[in-house]
Amino acid sequence: MKGQTLQVRVVGGMEQSLPQEPTSANLIDNWTVERSTLGLSSRIGYEKYRPDPADGFTPFGSLNRIDSLFVMQQSTGGARQSILFESGGALYLYYEVGQANVIFNLGSRFVPTATDTASVYAQYGDRVVITNGYDSPVIVRPWPLPRASEVTSAQLASLSRQIGWYGPPPQPNALRVATIDAGTPMASANEYTGDSTTNWYPAAGKASVFPNMFGMGAEQAGASDVRNVFQFAVSFISDTGSESPRSTTVDVTWSIEAGDNNVRYAPTLRIPLGPPGTVARRIYGTLNGERDLFFIADVRNNVEELYHCARREVSFSVPAPQLVDSVIFPAPRARCCAIYKSCLWLDGGADEGNRLYFSLPTYIDQFAAADFIALASNGGAVTGLYAHYNNLLVFRENGIDIVTGSYPNFSVQSLSEQIACRSPQTIDAVPGQGVFFLALDGIYSISGGLDGGSTVQINEVGAPIGAELERLTKECAGRAVGKYSPTERAYHCYFSANGNDRPNLGVVYHVEKQGWSVRSGFPVGCIDRLFNGTLVFGHHTGNQAGQNAPAGLFVLSSTRAMGGTIVEDEYKPGDPPVSVYESAWHDFGDAQVKKQVQYITLWIMTTGSVALVVDDFKDFEYEPIGTNGVYLAQPPDQSPQPVYGTAVIGSDTWQDTRLAPIRIAIAQRSCSWFKFRLTTTDDLVLVGYELEYTARGTNVIAGRTT
Repeated sequence: MKGQTLQVRVVGGMEQSLPQEPTSANLIDNWTVERSTLGLSSRIGYEKYRPDPADGFTPFGSLNRIDSLFVMQQSTGGARQSILFESGGALYLYYEVGQANVIFNLGSRFVPTATDTASVYAQYGDRVVITNGYDSPVIVRPWPLPRASEVTSAQLASLSRQIGWYGPPPQPNALRVATIDAGTPMASANEYTGDSTTNWYPAAGKASVFPNMFGMGAEQAGASDVRNVFQFAVSFISDTGSESPRSTTVDVTWSIEAGDNNVRYAPTLRIPLGPPGTVARRIYGTLNGERDLFFIADVRNNVEELYHCARREVSFSVPAPQLVDSVIFPAPRARCCAIYKSCLWLDGGADEGNRLYFSLPTYIDQFAAADFIALASNGGAVTGLYAHYNNLLVFRENGIDIVTGSYPNFSVQSLSEQIACRSPQTIDAVPGQGVFFLALDGIYSISGGLDGGSTVQINEVGAPIGAELERLTKECAGRAVGKYSPTERAYHCYFSANGNDRPNLGVVYHVEKQGWSVRSGFPVGCIDRLFNGTLVFGHHTGNQAGQNAPAGLFVLSSTRAMGGTIVEDEYKPGDPPVSVYESAWHDFGDAQVKKQVQYITLWIMTTGSVALVVDDFKDFEYEPIGTNGVYLAQPPDQSPQPVYGTAVIGSDTWQDTRLAPIRIAIAQRSCSWFKFRLTTTDDLVLVGYELEYTARGTNVIAGRTT
């Protein structure tokens, strides 16, 4: 009987619901997309961040789990790429300048539990803000530094500091003004106890140059003394240009005696030094006898302690900012952060979970008293923030909000009260698809916006792999991580599954296929992008597994090796990944009609004499009905192509890979549904396949009654 053919020209992505499209698959494990054919390639794996075998796992060999990771880009081509990560309760800078390979400890940090979310990073210019909900938020500026051998402890200490202001400056200390006695030629016979200065300047008529330019207060008195009264205050200026709350004022007074020498004075202040990150102190003062403060000057360092105020008060023209324009840092236990409209956004932490704070634009250390948004209480605490185009997405325990507008007129509205994100490290933008994130019930995307009358849409993109996502260990959802890879054009998400306390299962959305696959055996604990689009990750176990265990940073690559181990003090690459493809359950158009599958023809790209094994299944049974022999990825009816590594230079001719059919005979058994499984550890590209079958018209027997 002439057979019929079901042809799948190009294999599609996974689809675990029933019934299934013929192009879909039950399982695509450890494959990626081959761009020229849109087929599936087994060329995946991971390797050490520094591939030199002589390095072993240096300098990470003593580290346990990598809890968080951030790659900071400051220049084109990765010339100023800095890697920050946390492990074992410390924040580290991985330093590679001048071919260095060292890590610097930047300070202690809270060690997250299996149910905690890892630290969140937000880059602003050449700085990075880091929050975790337990430690005070810090800001790190990892550049510039000299060569690793020349870095001092003082330089390391200057790289990171707390963000914001945790109190106003101390009140400045005013030294007494020692005036010149009336009738005494430019000298003082008065005696003063304590610190004092006599900084005087001749007034008009006595000044040789610049009359009336310098000095404060009244310069002469009539028949009786004249009292000068000024008030001074100080604030700090950080290296981000932000201004601290203002100190309380201090009074400076002195009297001009009747018949004095017609001079003015420059009061002296002892000004406080600011906390780390302070680059200047700002001096404010009043007019004589008044209370309104005006800007006087900036002391552009954090070293000098004395300031002599010689400026004439008639030149004071810039009023001091209001006290509410800069307040004490409002979010000392912020859990998440983001940069949106040049403002630093922070949640209120565990104590104020439904409140958002935002800084002044470009001044990320400075927060005004009224610059916050109180979110609706029914959404729960904020779990994540993500700036996307002209919007700020606010992920919460029980919903999603969106912030729009510009400083200070921001507004917020709800997007969903049913979909939420407890895994903020999985939030990332996927080109042409929107913002992806992992929820407790699947993976969703947010696309669109609110500008120009457009609308925001939330779509469940993870529905085809619902069975895999149901394996999520919900208590450990906060440890899930995800990132888009421009190199692979795919979104990767790794999460704890089947009760594990750290990520042990990955799912990958391939943009070019608009479909999913899974990754198994990849020890991803945290993940980020390098400047070239390659994904780098921190090992989820590290030295906890024992001495010489794989530890530190690794990259997802096409190396076709699952990391490596140290054997007898030498680094050995790991085994290649096991790649498994399971086709859809095919009913060939009518499940009640029995079919006999005769042949499977795999359309593959020739990649050498590599082996592939095929199993076939019927009617949802777990055990295969047959396992076929090992076949090679070579043309079946032509001369084998030369194989890299065995070809002889000068006698063998290099050939391009070609599309070849591998026809495999199947033991004929009647079935309603049929699928096959392809397993390989070799370099293989699967493009499509064909199934030859016959149908004699026999139907399934009547259903059971007992």
